[in-house]
Amino acid sequence: MTPGSARVLIADGRVAVRGSLEPLLCRSGYDVVAVGSSFDVLRTLRDQGADLLLIDPDLPGSGVSGVDVVRTLKGATRFRGLPAFFLTSGSQRAPQGVADGTLRFDALTEPALLAALRGVLDAPAALASAPPSPAAGQAVDAECLRAAIASACREELHDAVLQVVREVAREMVPVVAERLIREEIARLRARHGLESETPP
Repeated sequence: MTPGSARVLIADGRVAVRGSLEPLLCRSGYDVVAVGSSFDVLRTLRDQGADLLLIDPDLPGSGVSGVDVVRTLKGATRFRGLPAFFLTSGSQRAPQGVADGTLRFDALTEPALLAALRGVLDAPAALASAPPSPAAGQAVDAECLRAAIASACREELHDAVLQVVREVAREMVPVVAERLIREEIARLRARHGLESETPP
């Protein structure tokens, strides 16, 4: 699915999040609708539809949270196939098994986020010839997201490690520098959800 043909619905009560994501996705060619309440999510989906939902699990809306909205959508025949991902930041948590996955808004670079969205939106086209199976779309969408994020983060990880090497090598002895580099690699891998490499 090309960006120009895909509509992304951003549902987040935080103005800063909407203000960052909406122009980024528009510049990348997506048709973007941004709303700030649970009521607006349901009304927008009913009237305009969407190909992907990015939603704050704590979205405000007269006692109906973003988690409630996603549960409702996944229980409705019309919308259960809509890929829905929670947008979190800081210490915010989202329940597992409700949406198709979670995006840490404050932990993803713009290229990583765009790669993740492309992976999710392209998944249905890649599966067009595959035999149907119960809940297959949801599982593959989530797997595509993880793979896309991992791929996009490798370059960031590499650049960050090189920067640490340059900074530390100027000021520290080699043994200490090596330990700090290993710790930084582990921190970045944990931050981006990448598996630790097994030492040879």
